[in-house]
Amino acid sequence: MGRDLTADDFVTGLLAALACRGVRVISIRGEEFYQAMEHAYRALEAAAAERLVEPRFAVFLDPIHGDSPVVREAISTVVLRDLASLDNPEYQDLRLKMVEGQADLLLNTLPGGSALYEHIAEAFVMWYPYIAGDVAEGLESCRPAELMAELPLL
Repeated sequence: MGRDLTADDFVTGLLAALACRGVRVISIRGEEFYQAMEHAYRALEAAAAERLVEPRFAVFLDPIHGDSPVVREAISTVVLRDLASLDNPEYQDLRLKMVEGQADLLLNTLPGGSALYEHIAEAFVMWYPYIAGDVAEGLESCRPAELMAELPLL
């Protein structure tokens, strides 16, 4: 039996892993963002047993609006914890406030460890191009490359 993993853990870990890769802004405008989050969740489900975690939530897209209430609420929690902000007029650009050291610390304290969230981040960026920062220049990580091979991509 693994450690419980909440939706807040999932989104915090994903954003921390993206921050380690140089991402600073993520557009959450439109259905594509939520589709990418659903793909990241599927990567979590596939890796959960190996990483000894049990997701205590599910990401499903609303058939009418194309979004996910679970993801929206978890983003609100991240904003309330001051790890990111939605400080633009339309609240559609998520600006990460985590610096690399803070992101690395978060990754090492969340259930599943940093390799899990870096795996999830990889699945997310494969499906979602609307991010800004250094990620397009090489997908750097807080962890050495040889440790990234712990989990296969889906």
